[in-house]
Amino acid sequence: MSMINNRITASRRSFLKGAGLAAAAGALAGRAPGAAAAASEEATYLLENGFVSLSGAYGKLTRVACDPTGGGRYEPTAFSSVFLGESDFYDARFNDGVTWTTTTTKLSLAGIQIPSAQNLRQAQLNAPVPLNPGQTLGQAFTATANRFTRVGGQFPTWSDPNASMKLTLYSGTPANGLTEIGSREVAPVQDNGWAYVDVPAQPAGLYYLEASHAAGTPGWWAQSGSTTVDVGGAAYADRHQLTGRTMTIDVVGYNVDGVATWEFDLSGPTLQMSYELHWQGDARADLGLTLNTSWVKDGYSIDGADGVLFSRFIGDDGYYIPSQQLKRRTAWTNPVLGTKWIGATGTGPYDLRFTAPQPILDGAMAADSMTLSLNTGSTDPAPVISRTIVVDVLPHSDELPDVFPVFTASDELRATQLSTFYWERALSFRFSGHAADWADWEGRILDWTGTVGRSEQSASLLNTKLDDDGYVWSWPDSQGWPFPDPKLYDSRHFTSNAMYILAAWRYFSWTGDSAFLTTMLPRTRKAMAFYLDSLGGSTGVITITSPDHSGRDGAVPSNYWDIMSHGHLDAYANAYFYGSLEAMAQLEEFVGDKKRAKQLRALRSVVAERYNELFWNDADGRYIQSIDIDGVVHDYGATYVNLEAASFGLPSDAQAARIFDWLDHGHTELQNSVVLMEGGGLAPKVQPGHTLGQSFTANAAFTSVAARFPTYGERGAAFTMTLYQGLPDGASPVKVADRQFSNWDDGGVAHIDLPKQQPGVYYLEVSDVTGSLAWWSSMNAVPGAQAYSDGLPAADARSRFLAALGEHYEGPADIYSRWVFAPRSTTRRNSYWFFLENLTVPWEHQVQDGGAILYTSGFDVMARARYQSADDAWARLTAILDRWNEPDHISGGTPLFRGESTVDSGTKSTSVGTDIPFPESGLAPASFMYAFVGVEAEPDALVITPNLPSTLTRVGVRNLHWHGKRLELLVTRDKITLTGSGITVTRPYKAGGSVRLRSSQLSAGVE
Repeated sequence: MSMINNRITASRRSFLKGAGLAAAAGALAGRAPGAAAAASEEATYLLENGFVSLSGAYGKLTRVACDPTGGGRYEPTAFSSVFLGESDFYDARFNDGVTWTTTTTKLSLAGIQIPSAQNLRQAQLNAPVPLNPGQTLGQAFTATANRFTRVGGQFPTWSDPNASMKLTLYSGTPANGLTEIGSREVAPVQDNGWAYVDVPAQPAGLYYLEASHAAGTPGWWAQSGSTTVDVGGAAYADRHQLTGRTMTIDVVGYNVDGVATWEFDLSGPTLQMSYELHWQGDARADLGLTLNTSWVKDGYSIDGADGVLFSRFIGDDGYYIPSQQLKRRTAWTNPVLGTKWIGATGTGPYDLRFTAPQPILDGAMAADSMTLSLNTGSTDPAPVISRTIVVDVLPHSDELPDVFPVFTASDELRATQLSTFYWERALSFRFSGHAADWADWEGRILDWTGTVGRSEQSASLLNTKLDDDGYVWSWPDSQGWPFPDPKLYDSRHFTSNAMYILAAWRYFSWTGDSAFLTTMLPRTRKAMAFYLDSLGGSTGVITITSPDHSGRDGAVPSNYWDIMSHGHLDAYANAYFYGSLEAMAQLEEFVGDKKRAKQLRALRSVVAERYNELFWNDADGRYIQSIDIDGVVHDYGATYVNLEAASFGLPSDAQAARIFDWLDHGHTELQNSVVLMEGGGLAPKVQPGHTLGQSFTANAAFTSVAARFPTYGERGAAFTMTLYQGLPDGASPVKVADRQFSNWDDGGVAHIDLPKQQPGVYYLEVSDVTGSLAWWSSMNAVPGAQAYSDGLPAADARSRFLAALGEHYEGPADIYSRWVFAPRSTTRRNSYWFFLENLTVPWEHQVQDGGAILYTSGFDVMARARYQSADDAWARLTAILDRWNEPDHISGGTPLFRGESTVDSGTKSTSVGTDIPFPESGLAPASFMYAFVGVEAEPDALVITPNLPSTLTRVGVRNLHWHGKRLELLVTRDKITLTGSGITVTRPYKAGGSVRLRSSQLSAGVE
């Protein structure tokens, strides 16, 4: 077999494209001798066999293209570059020494250098030196890197847009002789910008960068005095050494960390890539591969015709990233992991599969390209790294491995939509490291699957820490939620215990993992004891007694809704306490403690009664959010409280009817700012014995007034805030109201609720201050307003943060129509009941104030199926699916298809949460299994309560995992059928009834 050996040199750097590439292919494969010279001239290697075509230069691939038919129709290019590591050092400057050999099926590269950046940069500056016509300025330096390729400095022009000069790099110094290496005309010089001269790779040594041939008023920024970076050389003017001066300089270089070989072997539609990397010096971990492919960051299309070549990325044990989720974002939301392989589903005729031990695929996106990083095998350092990756080109298919669950229904279109929706939301977030606040939600989503997510649920629960009193840590490595600062506040979330108990019960019920139960049962008992004893749950209601969780305006949040001031008597936490009692009772019953199970169920009845006594708002037909320590009720129309309480069965049928009537027909309640002065940039402290104040003119009636006070990171400040009608420096103002505040939180908003105040001039004052307290202020003038100090116009500010709010008024009936995929999280404008300041964020621009989070739709569908009807629940779910079917699939960065702004938008508008960072979003599609198929696991049985909508004659789920068995469940209007893993069970049922299949029956597989 003929061999071609070549060495790439710096003079042969251009790459083949189009017809030239095809001609080179013939030459390199031993065909078309007339084209051989052209191939050598282009200095590129190429290997192809009809299925795969790859070419490249300088140690990387610059094109990988595929045809699953083997017919050599390779367009479009799958990857525009593939190289070792994360940085592209693969050009003539860094890798002109690569050698290569090729046969008709193999390509071998040797001598690939793996460089790392090694820059010498002196960026300190305080003394610009003018460069006059006819003069020169220079800086000598000692390069210590293996090679460097560009040198520059920072240059002022004193605002001259036409200044120009010449930069020249020499080896040596003016004192010992100069040899020119390269130069560049800089025209124009950007004022205070950096300018560089690029040169062929230069070795370590002594060099001199000189600026000359000035026109206009260029100069060179320098540091007068010592610098923190020793450049190893002196500064010069007209090639005479300057003392006490160092020019700014940047030497861009690199060291060679390792040398690699890389081999490619084609066999039909399979490409095997093997590389061996020898580190120089200390052992290091594998760098992996970088693969660049086509992408379109903006817009909503993921079509191949529009430049997106892959519609999704999957792992063999259940990871799934849809391309819709990556649109309008700069980085992958989470990596895709596999045990043996990961795959990329194409938008064209082929899919790709990458096979290697423990592959991990991650990515970042630019406007028109996606950079993928592929790592495999061990991450341990080693002196020699050897990797083999097999890439298979497969005909396109939408089928997935059996590890992926599939929903079925007589409406096959809806079933397909539901399955895809599930994969996109349930399997696209990291499976490990979850906080306790969504432990049971993730269990509902994953415990019944065969994905790695199920086993990670076990690991997460087993690794969750408990305090001695039984409190379950909210965060994997922290007792409290990471916000606010757990060192300053009690940031615990008091739903974590219920989530922990429910998640442990659910995981054991689905898996039958006896070792898990042995470990977890004492922990869940301890977690329940925290509710019953420490929080008083044995009385029928848990009460959060921590001072930071008073439930007052501005108090620290107590549950998943992590900026609202839930606390003290928290309806949300008590709903989950109620749910956890039945879970704990089932576990106790399973291990034989029937007495304890009976006690817990008896208490559950008391909890339901107390819950409805305390939290039911009969006037509005819904549950409230909290009752604070002062007995004040906080109710902003929390849809999530009502839907999740209903999913546990807390409301009566009559109460549930009122809840859904409110949700389906109720109006929002809005509120306007009569006065809003944001203030900012200044925060003058209120000194003891002194006052700060702010006057304002209200042009409409208002019912509350507020101001924002930082404390410079300290806690414990106390003060009085007083509202007057009139001005302090005019006729005696009339006191309207005052309020005392204590233990103030940094940056919090203090407010006074008022009887309706008529339009006019008012004055708000802060006095009687102890501790550290300031008032956000500004030098911006506001008409009809004035900042005051000690009752006189202030010299250090012209306005201070102040708001005066009008009454709530009826808004539109758009609880569902506004966001479609989920109801608004709250339906009444909340201005003060937040740990964070919310006054300057407009209604519905905050996900917890009129915005929406997708997970709530899962509870919506389940609650409707429980209380309303299957048809009502199906109508809600199909409306969600219709929204999902729009081009964005309710995912991706801001804006979504209907203009929604996501929580990760990076702006003050964070209206919706639909994918990242919300793993619980998978509850929305998973609700199909609970609401309609009706399957639930208990410690000793599967319980199936079918609830088919009138438009469906069958529903089901494939790849359902229970106690290590992979099953298919099919439900028709009169029977259920369970098959798989040696089981075939058929049972009739009556509408509204349940089929209970005990573990002993399923283990035996009896009919």
